Amino acid sequence: MKLTRLHVHHYRGLAPDTVLTFGPALNVVVGATGSGRTTLLELVSAVLCSDFSGLLRESFALDYALRFDALTVDVAVRNEPPAALPATAGEGGPGDALALPPAALAHGLMPSIVATVRWDAAEDARLVMRASATGFACEVSGSAGFSKRMHWSVLDRSVWTLLFMAAQYLERGVKDRLKDLLRETFLLAPPRFDEALGMFERIGAIRYAMEQRGEELFPLGLMALPTWMPAWLREQVEREPVPPSLLLRHDALPQGFLARFVTLAGFASGTLTVDVTETTPLSQGGRLGFSGFRFAFVRPDGTPVTQEQLGHGQKRLLSFLYYLDVHGAFVIADELADGLHPDLVRACVRDMGQRQAFVTSQNPLLLEQLEFTHAEQLRTSLIRCEVGGGAGRWRWTQPTPEEAARWFDAYRAGTVPLGAVLRAQGFG
Repeated sequence: MKLTRLHVHHYRGLAPDTVLTFGPALNVVVGATGSGRTTLLELVSAVLCSDFSGLLRESFALDYALRFDALTVDVAVRNEPPAALPATAGEGGPGDALALPPAALAHGLMPSIVATVRWDAAEDARLVMRASATGFACEVSGSAGFSKRMHWSVLDRSVWTLLFMAAQYLERGVKDRLKDLLRETFLLAPPRFDEALGMFERIGAIRYAMEQRGEELFPLGLMALPTWMPAWLREQVEREPVPPSLLLRHDALPQGFLARFVTLAGFASGTLTVDVTETTPLSQGGRLGFSGFRFAFVRPDGTPVTQEQLGHGQKRLLSFLYYLDVHGAFVIADELADGLHPDLVRACVRDMGQRQAFVTSQNPLLLEQLEFTHAEQLRTSLIRCEVGGGAGRWRWTQPTPEEAARWFDAYRAGTVPLGAVLRAQGFG
C-alpha cells in the first residue's frame, strides 16, 4: 500500500487547497521549527490509520488516495458545520450518505466519509461507501448495495470499518476481494515515531493479550508488536508449566530488531524479557496476557547494561528498529537523525527497505540518503514546510517541475552533495 496523494481543503493553520503527491519510498519533510512539519506527519499517520477520532472537535476537509497492487482507494473525509457540506445528491458530495442525512454532534460539526474502491482488472468494478454519524451505505458498480442506520463514531478507523462492514453484505466475489484487502492493510497503519523517547517508553508500557474465540485465536493489540512476536509468545506459553516470564535472546531471531540493535550498538548480547500476566487455558476458551517488556545488554568486555543505562541515541535506535519490525509497509519518523551517529542514520535508512517513509530532520545528513533516478522522483520526494501569512499560517509545498529538473541535473553530476544543492536553493 502507498499513499499517493493528499489534498487538504482546510485544516488548522494550513493554507487552503494544499495538494501533495508522494513518492513510493523515502519522502523527506524539511522546514524551520514552527512550520508544521510534525503536524504534517501526524496528519499522514491519521490518514494511513484511517483514524480521525482525535479531530472530532476540529473542522477539516481532505481527500487522499491509497494505491495497492491491483486497486485504488479514494477517500474524502469531512468534519464541517452543516452549512459547509455540499448540497448535491447521489454521488456528488461527502455530506450525502445515500439518503442517510448526517447528524450534527454537540459541537456543531457533521462528520462524513466517502470511500471509493476501484479494481484495475475490471473498469466497471467499483465500490462506493458513504457514511455519516447516523449510518452507512454502499453501492456496487452504480447499483445500490445496502444501507443501515446506526449511531457510531464515523471518524474512528473509518475506512477499514466501512470495508469490514461492506464485506458482510456484498456478493461473494466482491467480499473475497475486500477480505484480501483488509488482511493486507489493517495492520499496516503506523503511528508517528516521535522526536524524543515516546516510542521507547511505549514499548515498556505494552500490555498485550490473545483470546480463544471458537476455533480462532484472536489477538488484542497486535499493532504494538513485531509481526513475528504473537506466534513466539504463544509457542512459549504452550509449555507446561507456564513460566512467569519469557526470555528472548538476540541470536534467537537473527533478522529481528534485537539482533540488529546488538550489532549496530556494538553490544556482545541482548535479551528481551516479557512477563506472563494471565494464563487461562486456551483450550477452555481462555486468555493469555503479557506485559513488562524490558531489555538488558552485555558489552564486549562483559559489563552488563540495563535499558535505563542506555544513552538517548541508543534508546532511539532500539525503539526505531522495533518500530520497523512492527510496521512493514510505512515509516513516519520525526527528527529521525536526532542523537544518532551518521553511520546509524545511514543504517536506519537502509533498514527501511521498500517501505514508504515520511521523515523529518533538521540534520542535513538525512538529505544525503536520498537516491533518485529521474526528476519527477525528486519532486515528489521533497516537501518544504514554511510559515506563511494571510489565510494560511503554514504552507506545505513541493518543488516545481522546473526546479526538480535543475536540482536533479546537479544531483546527477555529483560534484556537490545533494543536501548542499538543496540548501543553496533554500530547500533544506
